[in-house]
Amino acid sequence: MLNSKKLGIDSEYLDSVGEVNSADYHEVAEQRVVIIGLDGTPFSFLNAEIAAGNLPNIAALTAQGSLVRMETEIPTISSIAWTSFMTGTNPGEHGIYGFTDRKPGTYELYFPNYRHIKAEPFWDGLSRQGKRCCVINVPSTYPARPLNGVLVSGFVAPNLDRATYPREAFEDLRRMGYRIDVDASKGRESLDLLIEDLHCTLEKRRAAMLHFWRQEKWDLFMCVFTGTDRLHHFLWRHYEERDPVYSGEFLRFYRRLDAIIGEFASELPEDTRFYMLSDHGFCTAEKLVFLNRWLEREGYLSFVAAEPRSIMDIDPGKTSAYCMDPGRVYINLKGREPGGTVAPGRERDELVAKLQSSLAELEDPDGGKPMVRRVYQRAELFHGPQLDLAPDLVVDPHRGYDFKGAMSSQLIAPVGHLTGMHTYDDAFFFGPEEQETLASIRNVASRIMSAG
Repeated sequence: MLNSKKLGIDSEYLDSVGEVNSADYHEVAEQRVVIIGLDGTPFSFLNAEIAAGNLPNIAALTAQGSLVRMETEIPTISSIAWTSFMTGTNPGEHGIYGFTDRKPGTYELYFPNYRHIKAEPFWDGLSRQGKRCCVINVPSTYPARPLNGVLVSGFVAPNLDRATYPREAFEDLRRMGYRIDVDASKGRESLDLLIEDLHCTLEKRRAAMLHFWRQEKWDLFMCVFTGTDRLHHFLWRHYEERDPVYSGEFLRFYRRLDAIIGEFASELPEDTRFYMLSDHGFCTAEKLVFLNRWLEREGYLSFVAAEPRSIMDIDPGKTSAYCMDPGRVYINLKGREPGGTVAPGRERDELVAKLQSSLAELEDPDGGKPMVRRVYQRAELFHGPQLDLAPDLVVDPHRGYDFKGAMSSQLIAPVGHLTGMHTYDDAFFFGPEEQETLASIRNVASRIMSAG
């Protein structure tokens, strides 16, 4: 358990918020739980910046517990990882495999949301037990649904009204000008505009957190900061290469975030357990790899459109496999896809094995570097009642090669504005208990709940 009086929290940003008396809003004599999510923040980065003295509040917090490296999900997508965290299950059980997916029985695409999750988030169980929960900005929780407390949906949430429960919470957020997410399109116009937007959104997130922190008699308080992920996508290369301007801006954002975390940690009631985690790591993206182009070139994929835009433009009768972000390969299976050409059973299994072998050998034509770390068959990654929705193969790339499911005339292209990409093996987890490195983000919620 953290002792906020011993943290040595930086008080630079505390003057504007006043004191919070924990006795005023914690009446049940049991330990409370606070969970802070930093979307996409790598363990290696956190360690390095703590050692460099750039994150004094996080350093003070982690000195009172155990900060460990954590593996996340493959494919390494936030919607999958956060759903695995909140449900304690794998995609074969919770049913989320990407930000976009196929409508069953069609080639049409849809955006999976909270209603498509087939396993229960742990805060729903707490809510039924009478525990009051505040859950703010966790991805894949749109549209918001009732619980004993407050839920404010995170990415992708297009509508604040439907992203908020209860109605009173929406009115509060509307009055304070709350922002669900950063406007990432600004990063394509100007990094300066993006940085300004990142800070604006961060301050709105802080204000909302403080509001519900003070107003609610919470037992669980969780908030995810997703601005870190947006920052990394656009500025990770600038940080790694120590750009004279934008590496400083990168760290300025983290210093402000560190101060906000310190602000909340300094107000922790004495009976509170404090946790932090990320959903994946990050590295510099060197090249984009468009796998559908390779499938087309090798004769596995054909299109009916001269300039295809999505898998809805494939020619089903001439296609045996296709790809969706990021490196999810699906067999065009009879009985599953409406125009399936590959029979289930032996024919399907032989094609899967052939593709697995061929994809594993993909090399960068510029220098011959291997691009693929490993190709997984679905059963190697997933299990459960939603397994039929899973991709048949998942390509796990070497660092720097960002595999895409978009349609392109090129197999390999230089990166554009997005210079950072996700990694699965450099997420972090922090808690007050001593622990070994976690095998999976799926284990985190159960460890937090059982530690009480």
